[in-house]
Amino acid sequence: MLTTVASIFLTLTPAPLVAQPQQGAPTAQPRAASTVTVAPDLVDFGAIEPGSTHPAKFMLINTGASAVTVSNATPNCKCTAISDVKGKTIAPGGTLELNASLHAPRAPGVKEAVVFLSFSDGTLAKATIKGDVRLKVIAEPPYVDVLKDVTRGTVKLRSADGAPFSILRAGNTTPVFVGFDPKTSPPRAEYEIAFDLSALACESMPIWWFVWTDRVDCPVIPLRVRDECTGSKADMDRYKRFWITEEGLVDAGNGVVGKPSELDIELKHYNPSKRNAVERVDWRDVKSVRSLTPSATAAFVSKRDVGSDGAMVTITITPSAGAIEGELEIETSTGKGRVPFTIFGRAQ
Repeated sequence: MLTTVASIFLTLTPAPLVAQPQQGAPTAQPRAASTVTVAPDLVDFGAIEPGSTHPAKFMLINTGASAVTVSNATPNCKCTAISDVKGKTIAPGGTLELNASLHAPRAPGVKEAVVFLSFSDGTLAKATIKGDVRLKVIAEPPYVDVLKDVTRGTVKLRSADGAPFSILRAGNTTPVFVGFDPKTSPPRAEYEIAFDLSALACESMPIWWFVWTDRVDCPVIPLRVRDECTGSKADMDRYKRFWITEEGLVDAGNGVVGKPSELDIELKHYNPSKRNAVERVDWRDVKSVRSLTPSATAAFVSKRDVGSDGAMVTITITPSAGAIEGELEIETSTGKGRVPFTIFGRAQ
């Protein structure tokens, strides 16, 4: 994700031993440079808003002496839609237009999508789209770091446009301000708040630490909790149910109390030990969706398959009131999985 907001861990490992080729054994030949140039090869939209969609245009230029045909064009992310160029031929010196779009996730962070292209002459190329999803309130750092036995710290939050705002809740409780007293001072454009996760055991460590504000255009700032318990150790059931959610957070934005808000959740096939081989064809047969928090209800609406390794699940979330953070439980034929969600229920 989402890179959307995500946890990054670096591990030092010894360099692997490299086997030497046997005398007289054939050696792998490097793949020839592509005869098709992608211009531009990268479209960087810079700062983009959560949930926004951004179209991009690429030109595929045949620099070779012979015509080539596009054998395949595949985006690495379902957040990217592309025009149909498969099977189209590019004459020598000719061009072919490729249209693509990037749909930004709601969680902040850099999002990059790649369209992989293969051609009839056996060569490859790629087109890349990139954007930095930014909220109206910027968090520095954009995560809560509790690595290496660190359980306390602070986060600074500032309004991107300089407008004053109020922090209503942080970490599901009253915010602890540093150098500011909301009882005696008016709202301002920048705050520093403290967090303390020392009382939480590994199994109860949250994946996200949410900060809620009074801004309609930025009701919640999700901060990824960086801890070993929220990284590879989290959601161990993913190995036996064979799927994960494409995004680690469902942000339903602003809703209306008592009215359902419709949104999509993407399921992605997961079987790393078998190189993503499909062992259970029913992994994406959705049976139910429900909210695990009483302040909102959720319901399954529909599902459509996306290629061989994805499924887009349409659901509704109905808030009861105010700022809601919780978890959704999605059940398919292969098992149950949880995904955090937020929604702000406003009066009609």
